[in-house]
Amino acid sequence: MYYTKGFIRFAVALGMCGVLILAPGPLNPDAYAEQGYDVDVCFSLEFTPLIKSPEITIVTFDGKGIMRSNGDSKVFDNCTVHSQGVHVFEGKGGTIYAYMKYLDPGGDFVIFRYTQSPGEKAATTTIMMGTGKWKGVTGGGKATRTARGKPVATGLVQACNKHTGTFTLPK
Repeated sequence: MYYTKGFIRFAVALGMCGVLILAPGPLNPDAYAEQGYDVDVCFSLEFTPLIKSPEITIVTFDGKGIMRSNGDSKVFDNCTVHSQGVHVFEGKGGTIYAYMKYLDPGGDFVIFRYTQSPGEKAATTTIMMGTGKWKGVTGGGKATRTARGKPVATGLVQACNKHTGTFTLPK
């Protein structure tokens, strides 16, 4: 009787370990697969000045656009993009702090943080969170300006950026 109870406890404990190892999570590194992304984002930004002086200029911006994927996986293809942030100019350099929402055609989205310091050729992007099929996503990369057109109206900028990086999504 004692032997049977001990065997059952051992079997239950072993089974629980198997479930933990096979379940998505930190004990199972194969549950997460890193993937790359390479997209072009074109957008229109509306700028609103907060202050403009010889010492410092601060403008906020609100942008909207669309992206196309350059990769075979077509990740983030045809996502619409909403970006809000602030651009701070001190002396000759400017610092950008922004947040971007990639809204996929199915209605799920990913939020990115975008930062660029004076002298940097590319901004650093960090994935902060996702919803729906993007829930639990992590990762980030770089964003570089690839085009900037003549503004169609005062206070607007039309431009394109290339966003590249990697992300990991729980299975």
